[in-house]
Amino acid sequence: MTAKSDFNFIEKRIKDKKSFKRLQEIKEDWQKVEKEGKIIKGKKIFDINIGQFKFWLRKNAVASSIEIYLEIFKHKTHMVLPEFKGKKDKVIFDVGANEGFYTLGMKENNPKLKIVAIEPVPSTFKLLKKNIQSNKLKDVILVNQALTKKKGKITFEMVPEVTFAGALDIAMQRRKWLDAKRIKKIIVNSTTLIDLCKKLKIDKIDILKIDVEGSELDILKSSKNFLLNIKKIVIEWHSKKLKDGCKEFLKKNGFKLVREEKQVCGDLYFINKSQNL
Repeated sequence: MTAKSDFNFIEKRIKDKKSFKRLQEIKEDWQKVEKEGKIIKGKKIFDINIGQFKFWLRKNAVASSIEIYLEIFKHKTHMVLPEFKGKKDKVIFDVGANEGFYTLGMKENNPKLKIVAIEPVPSTFKLLKKNIQSNKLKDVILVNQALTKKKGKITFEMVPEVTFAGALDIAMQRRKWLDAKRIKKIIVNSTTLIDLCKKLKIDKIDILKIDVEGSELDILKSSKNFLLNIKKIVIEWHSKKLKDGCKEFLKKNGFKLVREEKQVCGDLYFINKSQNL
């Protein structure tokens, strides 16, 4: 949950009056969502300059956007280990790219990175694309598809006001605060990691980051024949069953678990035992 210290962190990274004013408006909306349980209306998008980047946010989803921003830029989610900051890497896959916060964070670490950012929800993808283009980032490939265990079209669940809540089945996340009536079903295109790599002519991945709200293990299993070409994997888990399944599968397939976050949900960090990539 965003706290006063979190907003102070953001304030220190803002240099212009317009963005500072925007932050005050964001704080008001956050208060309504987090403290009063209200749903913010309006699909208007607006920009705010924080640090070296311009971020485009959508009014009705701004509370969740700020939460993810803080996870990446303050708490360094998915990159707390030095080997996962991307400073010596070349190719990264951001699976479950959301609005682009992880991609932007990794570009801040290493502007020379080539990043494939994958996000299936059209409204969220629109913000992802705008955030990448507005900051004139090079070598970022945007993919508006779901990464799953098969190619085709699939039913995908999403919550318009919570951009990080998107999955094949949101119910599996057991979010007690989420009213099922807010969940919308859409049809999206899907592909597999192997097929996408073939299409993009990518034969090696330095860091594979997966945060897809429950489908992580399916993606890994369908990519079994490609795993030896992946140097490092970081996975955000959302259930003990998923965590244990990912650990068991990757350990059997040549990866070493180097960090496990044990809170309600957290990251698993794996390194390929074969470093000859």
